[in-house]
Amino acid sequence: MDIRTTAVTAARKAGALLKESLGRVKQIEFKGAVDIVTEMDRNSEDLIMGEIRKAFPGHGILTEESAEIKSASPYKWIIDPLDGTTNYSHGFPFFCVSIAF
Repeated sequence: MDIRTTAVTAARKAGALLKESLGRVKQIEFKGAVDIVTEMDRNSEDLIMGEIRKAFPGHGILTEESAEIKSASPYKWIIDPLDGTTNYSHGFPFFCVSIAF
């Protein structure tokens, strides 16, 4: 699988997962005074990281919710698994999945 296909596949799968659970957030935690994280941030991140690790196990990954996966490879993925967590946590359908390579 190539890089673009991997990114698009991961984003679509994560988007479907998020859409399926929209309006049903069970857990909200505060990372800072106004910065929140939900279980869906983590679930989306796990799904995306799994897709990338399966296709490109040697690449580095920097995510919003987990520790960075460092690599000797010059390639790095940057992920925001649920961009718009506040909207999502309130059931507002204005959010996205951000994946950069």
